[in-house]
Amino acid sequence: MSRYLYGASVQGIQEFIFKTNKLQEIVGASEIVKNISNFFEENFQADEILLNAAGNIKALFYSKDECEKAVLEFSKMVMQRAYGITISQAVVKIDSNKATQNEIDELERKLKIQRNKPSIPLDLSINLMKLNPSTAKPMVNKDEDRATSQKLKAYQKFLDDNPRNKEFKNISDFSNAKNKIAVIHIDGNGLGQLIPKLEDYDLELSEFSKKLDEATKKAFNDARDESMSIREIVLGGDDVTVICNANDALRFTKNFLENFERETQKSFKKLTACAGIAYCNEKYPFHYAVDLAEELCGVAKKHSERESSCLMFHNIQSSNFQSWEKFVKDELTIPASDGKEPIRLDFGAYYLNKEGKATIQNFINTLEAYRCDGSPISRLRNWLSELYKNDTNAKNLLHRINQVTQEKGIWNCEIMDKNLKFFNKELSNDNLIVDKDGKKKTPIYDILQILSITEAQK
Repeated sequence: MSRYLYGASVQGIQEFIFKTNKLQEIVGASEIVKNISNFFEENFQADEILLNAAGNIKALFYSKDECEKAVLEFSKMVMQRAYGITISQAVVKIDSNKATQNEIDELERKLKIQRNKPSIPLDLSINLMKLNPSTAKPMVNKDEDRATSQKLKAYQKFLDDNPRNKEFKNISDFSNAKNKIAVIHIDGNGLGQLIPKLEDYDLELSEFSKKLDEATKKAFNDARDESMSIREIVLGGDDVTVICNANDALRFTKNFLENFERETQKSFKKLTACAGIAYCNEKYPFHYAVDLAEELCGVAKKHSERESSCLMFHNIQSSNFQSWEKFVKDELTIPASDGKEPIRLDFGAYYLNKEGKATIQNFINTLEAYRCDGSPISRLRNWLSELYKNDTNAKNLLHRINQVTQEKGIWNCEIMDKNLKFFNKELSNDNLIVDKDGKKKTPIYDILQILSITEAQK
């Protein structure tokens, strides 16, 4: 008897959630997306749910009528409840109660074809309609379009259902005293290689999907504490996007990566993850910060070859975001001069615990050491500026900085030397530029940018 392998892929999630800088709408949109998976299970009688996380659904129907009902109604129902989201669907007919990897691959191929087909949005406007100036969508009441209205209702429902939840009404509620927030994107490594080998771990796809989702959520919950100002925007499968106080970003991310490795190890096999942290002003366009966080996560994955947990970060200072490569070219490279090589200011990635690599904890320790009284960090800012002008003068300035610091005797130079060598064995107070990743690099810019936007932990 034939069975039906059904797949659905939610599109436009990022734009739907991050189209605005208003936190209540962002949280409401996040809640709507989160409830899509529950909505499918509550309204359609699938015989087995293989995957239901992060906007991706795979299910097995024994009944053709039930499968047809899902295809006909699910997309319409979701799009009506979340204006701006579209859903692609596909079905593969199979001859057994268990889908093979080839059949799952065929479903993915069909879904990819469907995703490439244009869809007509439900909130399409014509010239006679009054538009919401912030979204360019037709208004349905005094100051809201349909999607905005749905998001605000979802936000209010979230507050009603979670009365003990700490309420954040505006993005500024997350900012520190320096008006800085952080957007963090985290993504697991190696899932594409693991899924075809699930039989080696005696796991079905549905069981694996459930265990992975549970591990991710537990890793998130255990990574934060009551002192942190943090809110998840996307949390499901191995995909995490959060907004938080800039002071908490490094500590939370390190905690999450540790917890994710531990929880996945308990459930099936230790998985690693990579993270990107975009620091920005509270008024900076939120979707640009999300784009940068995702790109930084991709850079970290490339650096680790998707094998180890690590992170990259950047503090956005320019008015707009085009790409990480442009940031590197415009802001993070000291041009070559007098026959010298260019010097790169991005020292990451910073790893969780990989031998021979600069670790997140190394960075945090060094950061706090430079925050101490008597630290030469303000003078090192001058040294960094001098590197742009004259290499010889910069060397002489660094020598003078170290000499003055030792004479004052307030700051422990020997301990700092040891901290720097954890970053790279060639680093020292006297040598702050080393060969790394085939380029000349210094960690001082990374230290300076985090010190300038965060406050000391109490």
